[in-house]
Amino acid sequence: MKESQTHNLFPTPIYINKIDREFTKKEIDFVNNEINNCKINHGNISSLDSYILNRLELNNIKTFIQKCCNDYLSKIISPNNNIKLYITQSWLNYTKENQYHHRHNHTNSIISGVLYFNSNKDNDNIKFFNSKNSEQISIETNNYNIWNSNSWWFPVETGQIIMFPSSTEHQVDNKKGNNTRISLAFNTFYKGLLGSNENMTELKL
Repeated sequence: MKESQTHNLFPTPIYINKIDREFTKKEIDFVNNEINNCKINHGNISSLDSYILNRLELNNIKTFIQKCCNDYLSKIISPNNNIKLYITQSWLNYTKENQYHHRHNHTNSIISGVLYFNSNKDNDNIKFFNSKNSEQISIETNNYNIWNSNSWWFPVETGQIIMFPSSTEHQVDNKKGNNTRISLAFNTFYKGLLGSNENMTELKL
C-alpha cells in the first residue's frame, strides 16, 4: 500500500498574535483597578463595563486589537466586498486560583477574541471544543490528534491575543498557579456591504 495522505478540510481557524510592546503602567493600573468594578460570572468575575475598549485608558489597546481584526479579515475571511470587522462589546475577566470560566460560545458575533494582560503559559490555557465530532459514540484512542479529539487547548501568555469564530465553544479549566489571570474579551461584527444586488443577496450593515 502506498503512503496515505490526510488533508485538513474546512478547519476552524485559531488566530494567534502578540502585541509588540510591553503594556504601559497606565494600562496595567487601569485593568488592575477594574477588579473593584466587577460582577460574578460563571466561575470567575467580569467587569461591569461591557464596552471596556471605549475607555480612554485602553485607546492604544483598541487600536492594536482592531489591527488584528483587519489582519484576520484579510488573511482568513478574505472578502470580495468592501467590509470590515468592528469591535462590538468588550470586557475584562479575572480568574484566580481554582476559579474557572464555563464552557460557552459568543452569539450575535462573527469573530471573538481574548487579549491577555496577565497569564502564565506554564499554568494558563484556553480550551476549544470540536462540535463536529459526535459524542454519541466514544472511541478510546492511543494518540490524540486534531482529527480524533473532542477538545484541544493552547497555552496563553501575557501580551498574546487569540481570535476564533464566535460559534466555537471554549472554556477555561480550573485555574492553577497563584497569579490572577486577567484577560480582555471582545466580540465583532461586519460593517459594510454583503452579497450582491444582482444575486438578490445584498445586505447593507
